[in-house]
Amino acid sequence: MPAIESGSVTNRIGALRRLMDKEDLQAMLVSSLSNVRYLCGFSGSSGTMLVTRKSAWFFTDFRYKEQTKQEVRGCRSRILSRGLFADFPVEYIRGVKRLGVEQDHMNIATFNLLRKRLKGPKLVPARDLVLRLRRTKDKTEVALIRKAQAVTDSVFRWLLDNTRPGVTERELGAEIEYRFKRHGESAFPPIAASGPNSALPHASPSDRRLRRGDAVTFDMGCRRDGYCSDMTRTFFLGKPNDDLRQVYLIVAEAQKRALAGIRPGASCAEVDALARDYIRDEGYGPYFGHGLGHGVGLLVHEQPGLSHKSKDRLAEGDVVTVEPGIYLPGLGGVRIEDMVLVTRNGYENLTKSPKELIEL
Repeated sequence: MPAIESGSVTNRIGALRRLMDKEDLQAMLVSSLSNVRYLCGFSGSSGTMLVTRKSAWFFTDFRYKEQTKQEVRGCRSRILSRGLFADFPVEYIRGVKRLGVEQDHMNIATFNLLRKRLKGPKLVPARDLVLRLRRTKDKTEVALIRKAQAVTDSVFRWLLDNTRPGVTERELGAEIEYRFKRHGESAFPPIAASGPNSALPHASPSDRRLRRGDAVTFDMGCRRDGYCSDMTRTFFLGKPNDDLRQVYLIVAEAQKRALAGIRPGASCAEVDALARDYIRDEGYGPYFGHGLGHGVGLLVHEQPGLSHKSKDRLAEGDVVTVEPGIYLPGLGGVRIEDMVLVTRNGYENLTKSPKELIEL
């Protein structure tokens, strides 16, 4: 990941401090590596941050001494010799009464170790403070997501040219990962599902060989310079089954209706309903069992969530997926997923791959 600009780090840490004030926290221990990366730019596998009202520190071990010099911005750093928490420098939190810890990223053993070592402050489980900040993408983040999606679009073009009867799902999945690694890495294990396997929303690539008439679904995303893309496309090898052809058209229309509802202030649950209600009215309600979409950023699943249970509202700067699907057991399934940026007046579709019904 390119070195994060010091100004961006200063703004992000300042925004975190304002959230800490609302939660009455004098200090915050950030242990999620994706949150650490967001706040200071560190991309390694061992690091934590301490943010107080007046200072910010990054801690890691000897293995990352040089990497810290290259990547970390906006805070002071220190190399610890006995582990991030066993050697935690207690002197930095003198006078702190309430120390926030990321409850979703700290196990009980670490929590108890800290509580024993830090005798002064009360450890306060805190959720989602940094995730709230990460939800709104700045121009630099959007540019990196665009690059990741451009790679994904290029891999899909390769798939259109090279997917044919006889090749296995596993071979196609391996090709996807190889092509992503030429530019970064896979954001998640890709899905390459054919025939009846395409009715499994999270199918793993198998040794099944593709056959004429199959629906073929690819769900894939690249991580480049830390930021992710996410896209799903379904196409057919030759003429599809009439039911699946109709399902494709229904899913495409459902996505079109949901996209029309994307704008700042829109209820995520209501956007979900634009697709879900249409699929239900067409008689396929029981076959669309997952949420409509999710946020994307440093992780492939972030805030906000688009589902019938969501209480979120979309905001300018959100990057979210819109991915309705219908899955018919034993026959096949269709999912179409785009990744969009919520803009002041609506949205921008960051996904450029074709969505029309394709018969290879």
